[in-house]
Amino acid sequence: MPLQLGIAREIITPEIGGFLFGYNNHTQSDKVNDDLTVIAMVLKSQNTYAMLISVTVCLMHEELIDEICKKASDVTGVPASNIVISCTHTHSAPRCTFFPQFTNFGDMDRKYCDTILIPKCIAAAQNAAAQMQTVKMGVGTTQSLTGINRRQLHRDGSVSLGQNPWDTYDSTMTVISFTNGDKAIANIVHVGAHLTAAGNNTEITRDWAGVMVDRLEAESGAMTMFINGAQGDIAPRMANGDSVGNLQHAMEVGGLAGIDAVRAYRTIRTFYDEPLEIAHGNLTLPYKPPIALDKVQAILDSSEYMSGFKTSSLNTLAQMYESGDLGEDEWQARQVVIRIGPVVFVPFPFEVSSEISIRLRTYSPLAHTLLLACTNGSNSYLPAQSQLCRGGYEVESFLWFRPRQLPDDSDTQLIEQNVQLIEKMVTA
Repeated sequence: MPLQLGIAREIITPEIGGFLFGYNNHTQSDKVNDDLTVIAMVLKSQNTYAMLISVTVCLMHEELIDEICKKASDVTGVPASNIVISCTHTHSAPRCTFFPQFTNFGDMDRKYCDTILIPKCIAAAQNAAAQMQTVKMGVGTTQSLTGINRRQLHRDGSVSLGQNPWDTYDSTMTVISFTNGDKAIANIVHVGAHLTAAGNNTEITRDWAGVMVDRLEAESGAMTMFINGAQGDIAPRMANGDSVGNLQHAMEVGGLAGIDAVRAYRTIRTFYDEPLEIAHGNLTLPYKPPIALDKVQAILDSSEYMSGFKTSSLNTLAQMYESGDLGEDEWQARQVVIRIGPVVFVPFPFEVSSEISIRLRTYSPLAHTLLLACTNGSNSYLPAQSQLCRGGYEVESFLWFRPRQLPDDSDTQLIEQNVQLIEKMVTA
């Protein structure tokens, strides 16, 4: 049976005055630059269903994603385990995840989720499922230099957020287009993007990815979904040489990204009937042994500066020692990998370093292996093992996001587990 697809969009712009998630926990919006959206795409081949949902917020925690998946499944019949929810990671959107390091996440955040975010996600899913039609798929790629590695290396060897032109950046932009034979009806744009070009602003905005999406929609006439790639160590490539800018910078980077997306779209010459396949598994990582209690207490009692992540992590670990429960010895997450012909979507519930995307694509047997960062959960950063020795914000967050630390080779283990899932699909 040929591939069928339905797509729908809803506006999820919050009321003015709510907290924005980027950079700190007290910035409140005072105007809307452009509307935030959720786009749902339902796919069907024979008796197999899947759903991709792209939400223009920064991050979403697992409990919220599970809630949306269940409700979307109830109204569409798509199994909750076959639904992938990806955040575009704009920093100029409401807070939808709740970290213990930030203390004033309160009723306003939950109100937005209950009254706008969740109902609109469900409406988009339901409308997409009601508009299914037979499609063929084409794929185009191009090099996009809209991003740059942001781990700026200083003369003394320290690392800060900025721009690092000689470090790793995955420059591949992929455009997937679906046609019903007469016209394009849906597109997906995939590229690694840290949507911080607008800076620590007070305007609600999709940031530069919104400009890119609008340009491709104008070119193709089809609704376009943006799904973020590996963006954990990437900044927008702006003329100010920094990792953040302002709304003008966002428009400039978005204009360049729009040109790239149109160029990739125009390379698509042939559309094919492609089957839909799903693979399920569990991602697992063993925690390191917990830091000894006396060392934890010594660090907490010292006068050294500690990030909020580190302070919270060590305090939580001390409480775990006091309770006599050191928690699980293994981190786990459900995994669902979606394949359409030569394209495979691989969710990662982390902000992922660019090197990991390149390695995953290199080792995968499928030509278009798309790593989806900030997807199906929020577990802070996943740096490459080669980055740990230099430290920096991403490494600090990875090490101290939780009271038990993940192994140094988490990148290698997760790449291998996902490649094995893909190989099973190819050889089945």
